[in-house]
Amino acid sequence: MNKNTENQQVSGDLLKLNKQNKNLIPLLFLLGISLVGFWAIKTISSNSIAKKERPPKANIVKVATIKEQSVPVQLEAIGNVQSDLVVSITPQASGQITGVYFKKGQEVKKGQLLFTLDPRSQDASLAQARAVITKDQAMIDQARATLAKDQGQVEQARATLAKDGAFVKQAIAILNKDTAQAKYSQSASERYNSLFKSGAVSLDQAQQYNSTAQASKSTLIADQEAIANAKQVVNGDKLAIKNAQEVVKGDIAAIANAQAVKKTDQAALENLQVQASYTKIYSPIDGKAGNILINQGNIVQANSTSPLVTIARIRPIQVSFSIAEAKLPLVRKYISQGKLKVDVAFANDNLHSQGYLSFINNTIDSSTGTVQLIGDFENKEGHLFPGQFVNTTLTLSQMPKAKVVPSQAVQIGPNGQFVFVLDREDMTVQNIPVTATNTINGLSVLEKAEVEVGDEVVIDGQANLVSGDKVRISSKAHHHSPKKDSDS
Repeated sequence: MNKNTENQQVSGDLLKLNKQNKNLIPLLFLLGISLVGFWAIKTISSNSIAKKERPPKANIVKVATIKEQSVPVQLEAIGNVQSDLVVSITPQASGQITGVYFKKGQEVKKGQLLFTLDPRSQDASLAQARAVITKDQAMIDQARATLAKDQGQVEQARATLAKDGAFVKQAIAILNKDTAQAKYSQSASERYNSLFKSGAVSLDQAQQYNSTAQASKSTLIADQEAIANAKQVVNGDKLAIKNAQEVVKGDIAAIANAQAVKKTDQAALENLQVQASYTKIYSPIDGKAGNILINQGNIVQANSTSPLVTIARIRPIQVSFSIAEAKLPLVRKYISQGKLKVDVAFANDNLHSQGYLSFINNTIDSSTGTVQLIGDFENKEGHLFPGQFVNTTLTLSQMPKAKVVPSQAVQIGPNGQFVFVLDREDMTVQNIPVTATNTINGLSVLEKAEVEVGDEVVIDGQANLVSGDKVRISSKAHHHSPKKDSDS
C-alpha cells in the first residue's frame, strides 16, 4: 500500500467516527495529525538512508599517455604568397593590335610572342632609311675613287721628280768634267803663251790654246746654267707633289665626311629597326599572364601607361609572413647556423610546399610589433599562387627528448595551465600545473610540469572535473583535430 492510499484510508476512518460520535472529533483530529507526521518522518528517513548508501557517480573521460620524442622548434604564422617579379607589358610603338597569341591566365615563356602591331608605317620608314644608306655608300665609293686617282697623280709627280733629279745629277757630272777640261785648257794656254814669249812656239799655236781655254770657260757657264734650270724643274716637281698630296688629303677628308654621314644615317636606320621590332611584343620573363586588358583591333600609343597584360613570375615564388618582435633574436640566432626551412600548408587542403627563409626585414612595424620575413619556394608544381593566404611554419631547430601530450589535455584555469593526471589505483584525477610552449601537429610540449613520461592525462571530459574526482575510461573512440597556434 502506497502513502497516498494509506492517507485516504485514514481520512475515511475519521469521517465515519465523526458521524458516530461527535464528541470524539477532537481526539480523532489529533490522531490524524499524528499519523500524517509519522508517515512524513518515515519517508524522509528512507530517502536519507538511500542517499547514504548510493555510491558517487564516476565521470566518463578519455585519456592519453605522456610521451617523450624529438620535436621541432617552430614559429607559425599566416603567410601571403607573392611574386618576386611582376611585369606590366606596355606598348613601345604606336599602332593597331593585329594579333594576340596567348590566352589570359596562361603560363608563358620568356621570349614567347604575345602581341603584334600593324608594321606598315615602320616598314615604310625602314625602306626610306635603307635607300639613304645606299646613297651614302655611293658617295663614299666615289670619294675613294677620286682618292685613288689623286694618289696616282702624286706617284706620277714623284716619278717626274726622280727623272728631273737625274737630269740635275747628269748636269752636275758634265759640269765637273767640263771644269776639269777647262782647267787643263787654261793651263795649256798659259804654258804655250810662255813658250811663245820665249820663242819656242809660234803665235798660231799659242792662240789656238788660248781659244780652247776660252771655249772651255763658256762651256762651264753653259753647264752651270743647265744645272740651275734642272734644279728649277726639280723644285717645280716637288711643288707638284705637294699640291697633289694636298688634294689627296682633301680626298681623305671627303671620304671621312661621307663615312660620318653614313654612320649617322646607319644609326637612324638602327633606331627605326628597333622601333619596328616593337611591333612584335614578346614576354620578358617566364610567368603567368593575367587578364588581357586591351584586345585585338584596338589602337595603342607608344609608352602608354595602360598595360596590355600583366605577367607574374610563379616559379620561383615567395611567401611573406610576420613574427613577433620578441622572436626575432631567436630567428637571427638559428639562421646564422645555416638555412632555415619554411613550410606552407593550405587551408582545407593536404597540399604542402617547402622552401627556405631568404629575407628578414631591417625594420620593425611599430604599429603591430612584428617583423616581416620572406621565404623562397621553387613551386615546381604550381600550388602556390600570388595573393593566396597560407599557413606558414618556420622551423628553427629540433628539441630532443621533449615531453608531449595531445594539445586538448592542456587546460587553462585561474592559476594558469594545468592537466588532469589519472591515478589508476583509485581511478581518480589530480589537477597538476604545467607550462606548455609549442604546439606541433596537435601535440603540446610540456617544458615545466610535475609529470613524468608514461603518466596518463585526461584529453576529453574535463568540463565537469575537479581534483579528486572519480573517473571511468570511455570505451568510445574520440577524434580530435590537431590545433595550430599562430605567431603574429
